[in-house]
Amino acid sequence: MRILVTGSDGLVATNIIPFLKEHFEIIPALEKEWDINDRDKGRAVLRSTQPHVLLNLAAMTNVDGCEDVPDEAQRVNGEGPGVLADICREEGVKIAHFSTDYVFDGSGQRPYREDDRTNPLSVYGRSKLLGEQEVMKRTDNFLIIRTQWIYGDGGENFITKVTRLGKEKGTVSVVNDQSGSPTYAKDLAQPVAALIQGNCSGIYHVTNDGSCTWFDLAQEIFSILSLPVTCLPISSDQLQRKATRPTYSVFECSKVQAHTGHHMRHWREALQEYLTRQ
Repeated sequence: MRILVTGSDGLVATNIIPFLKEHFEIIPALEKEWDINDRDKGRAVLRSTQPHVLLNLAAMTNVDGCEDVPDEAQRVNGEGPGVLADICREEGVKIAHFSTDYVFDGSGQRPYREDDRTNPLSVYGRSKLLGEQEVMKRTDNFLIIRTQWIYGDGGENFITKVTRLGKEKGTVSVVNDQSGSPTYAKDLAQPVAALIQGNCSGIYHVTNDGSCTWFDLAQEIFSILSLPVTCLPISSDQLQRKATRPTYSVFECSKVQAHTGHHMRHWREALQEYLTRQ
């Protein structure tokens, strides 16, 4: 089976492609070489590569940056997936599209299921929800994978930033009123492969097991690394970031387990592996 991967140089792609290559023929496509809104280019790529599945990982992921350029965020995260879905429908190709917990407002009191009401609070969240809607509107042959709090090899993420600040300053202030599930990007590879191999369709939530706050995560990082860093809890209001984050965005992931038999390991176990192999 051939899988065409857009955004193949991004964080998720670089972490899952090595595993996917063991099971599929992977055709990488760099964001700088292919604007996914370019319909003619998209048709040409699909017709030349003839994939069975298009895995869309191309996106604007700078959450606060999206607040400054809402039109571009909507174009890339919202309209682009719709263009891809159109082309995939025309060429008889399945589209697998990645989305986010930011499609929810975080006001829930239990883990979010795939069919729970969406209500994004930020430009990024609204653009990603639009992308989901456009995909579902334009083709029946789709797979949408929502995930969250991603970290992994290559590029900056929360872990690299908080570790650097801790080493430099000895004290860091971290938000303690947002809860989610830290997810090792590499751990997404197996469930993604299983969903594709099982020809699964619809929306699936996929994260590492368990949940915590960003403050809890920072403390765990410093503990694993044995760094003498003082971690101070603060509120989201104190941080004053441009984009509003959901306060509670933990996912219910039983659907992917039921449909693939794959259970994601606990976030602490994944974090331990990631930090001790760096």
